[in-house]
Amino acid sequence: AILRDGDSILFIDRKARQYLRTLRSGKRVNVRGAAFPADELIGLPEGTILRGSTGEYLQIFRPTYAQLAPNLPRQAQLIYPKDVGTILLWGDIHPGARVIEVGVGPGATSMALLRAIGPTGQLVSYELRDEFATMARENVARFHGPAPQWTIKIRDAYEGFDETDVDRMVVDLSEPWRVVPHAARALRPGGVFVGFTPTVLQLKQLVDDLRAGPFAAVEILESLQRYWHVKDRSVRPEHRMVAHSGFLIIARRLAPAPPISE
Repeated sequence: AILRDGDSILFIDRKARQYLRTLRSGKRVNVRGAAFPADELIGLPEGTILRGSTGEYLQIFRPTYAQLAPNLPRQAQLIYPKDVGTILLWGDIHPGARVIEVGVGPGATSMALLRAIGPTGQLVSYELRDEFATMARENVARFHGPAPQWTIKIRDAYEGFDETDVDRMVVDLSEPWRVVPHAARALRPGGVFVGFTPTVLQLKQLVDDLRAGPFAAVEILESLQRYWHVKDRSVRPEHRMVAHSGFLIIARRLAPAPPISE
């Protein structure tokens, strides 16, 4: 794939450090003291190795989602790619699904959801803070592209949702248990609720409220990510890993109870 004007590109140095930049015709791209004219990069294939004025070699690629998300401009904490992947699979986010997202952060999860639901799905995101919504819109427009199937509502999700008969719901809030009654009204029977929360106390309250409501098949898990070092005769885990970042709580919406016959 050829690099084009306006592309987001990732520079990777010999220590595997990553630098996200945008190609703008007529501008220069600065990375670790080296300046590359963007017009000389536009038209090159991905995977090209550059040599900067300092003598350092840099690889250039379009970023994958996992590389892009941690480098997004942001004002709020994002959900790590390792957790987003789990959300997509355990939440069964599929093409054509109608999804409510609660809490957009920098838009990283929104981008993953948009990719999963495709052009025939529908994503409605609830965000209380206008500045977060603005940044999410900018990031999605810049790194994902047009998303006509996406709507952001500047609303307090604790007060409820407009939508009904929704397939999936992804909640990232400080008090997620407060949306459980509203989630029950918004989700269709069999719909999937996915909550993300960092602490044990939040986890306990949310699980208790889900089980007390019209939800079942509750699962709780966390995702741990560990890289490995492989070089010459050395094969071992890396000294550092991405361990606990949050709990994922998955639950299914029950159907209304049928009338009891005498």
